Amino acid sequence: MSTNQSDVTTTKNRHAAPPQTNKSSENSKDNQAATTLPLDVYHIVRDLVLFFCRRIIFGPPRFKLLVSFAIILIGSILKSLDLAPTSYFSLKHNIFNRYFAKLGWAWTIGLLFPFIYLTLIATHNNYQIVTRHLVRLLVATGVWYIITYMFVSFEAYTGMCKHEEMRGASRKICVGGGYEWQEGHDFSGHTFLLLYSLLIINEEVKSYDKGTKKVQQASQSTNASGDTLGNISQDQLKLISKLIQIIYVLLAALTILWEFMLLSTALYYHHTFHKLAAAFVAVFFWYITYYVWYRPNSTSILYPSSPKE
Repeated sequence: MSTNQSDVTTTKNRHAAPPQTNKSSENSKDNQAATTLPLDVYHIVRDLVLFFCRRIIFGPPRFKLLVSFAIILIGSILKSLDLAPTSYFSLKHNIFNRYFAKLGWAWTIGLLFPFIYLTLIATHNNYQIVTRHLVRLLVATGVWYIITYMFVSFEAYTGMCKHEEMRGASRKICVGGGYEWQEGHDFSGHTFLLLYSLLIINEEVKSYDKGTKKVQQASQSTNASGDTLGNISQDQLKLISKLIQIIYVLLAALTILWEFMLLSTALYYHHTFHKLAAAFVAVFFWYITYYVWYRPNSTSILYPSSPKE
C-alpha cells in the first residue's frame, strides 16, 4: 500500500514540475524585457534625433540659402523700421557674442575636424586620402582669415576720427584717446562668419550617412580587407561610430545656434547693405570652393577632395 502511495506522489510531482519551469521562463522573459527597454528607448530617441538633424537642420543647399537670406532680409527690415525688440541679445557684450561669435570659427573647426577625421579614418585605407579631405578646412580657414582682415582694414580705411587734430589716426588710437570714431564701410564680419560656417557645415556633414554605414559594416567584420586601417579593432570602430554620431548632433546644435545668431545680427547690427554684401561674399567663396575647385575622388594636390566622395 505504501509503495502505491509513493508511486502516486512521484507521479504528481512529475506533473507539477512543468508549471514551475514555465513560470521561471516567463520571469526570465520579463527580466530580459525590463533590461532591454531602456536600450530600445535610447535607440528610438537616437534615431529620431538623427532623422531630425538629417532632414530638417541639414537641408539642401538651396533651402539653406533661402532660409539664411530670409533671416537677413527680415531682420534688417525690422531693424530699419525700428521694430526690433530691445532685449539682452541687442547688447554687444552678451554671452553669445563674447563666447560664441568671437570664437565662432574655432567652434566650427573644432567640431568639423574630428568629424571629418573620424569618418574617414575608418573608411579609407591610407592617410593620404584623409589628408586631402582635411585640406578643405585649411582652405576655409584661409578664406575666413583673409576676408575678415579685409573687412576690418576697409572699415579702418574708410572711417575717420571726428576730432580735427586726429583725422589721420587709426580707430584704436582715436577711441583710446577718448574721441569718437565715425564709422566707414563696416561690412558685417559676423554675417560672413555665421553664413560661411553654416554653408561649410552643411557640406561637410554630407559624408555622415555613407561614412557611418561603412563604419558599421566594418565593425561587424574586424579587419575587413581594404575597408579599414589595419590597426583599428572592432571595439575601436564601435567607439568611432558613437563619437561620429555625437559630433553630428553637436554640429546640428551649433547650426541652430549660428542661425539664431544670424537673426540677432540682422536685427541689431550693421546696415542692410553691409550685411547683404558680407553674405554674398560668404556664398561666393563657398560655391567657388565646393562646387568649382574641389573634385570627387581627386588625387591631385591642386584639387582637394570633395566631401561627396
